[in-house]
Amino acid sequence: MKEDLIEIRSCTEPGYHPLIWYEGWRVAYLNDTPKFHIENITDMQRHNTSDEVFILLEGSCTLYLGNGGDDDPGKITAIRLTPGIMYNVKKGVWHTHVLSDGARVIVIENADVSPENSDHITISGLPSMICEHNE
Repeated sequence: MKEDLIEIRSCTEPGYHPLIWYEGWRVAYLNDTPKFHIENITDMQRHNTSDEVFILLEGSCTLYLGNGGDDDPGKITAIRLTPGIMYNVKKGVWHTHVLSDGARVIVIENADVSPENSDHITISGLPSMICEHNE
């Protein structure tokens, strides 16, 4: 099919892969890779220019959200995603995610999200930091 009518994209490679851009936004696959396993999580991030939407396709994904300020992620809440449901992490919210083996997630955000306009904070021992679970 001609690309001026429709774009068709898929990706099964491990990691984060933006595949569709339109004006100010992008859509990406977030596929399982050891970087996103709980024992390898060492930081949280917050985006200063965009909300970020997550949609679980396969496997499992848990979002970890912090309500803290500039120097502390604050109280951490774990939210296990349900397939097919949209989860919108608001701009400026500390977050990270943990994927299971074989997990696939769609991520939608502003196209300008980058390390230059996102903050990162180092954490250690994510499971011990969790104050609340929301399923």
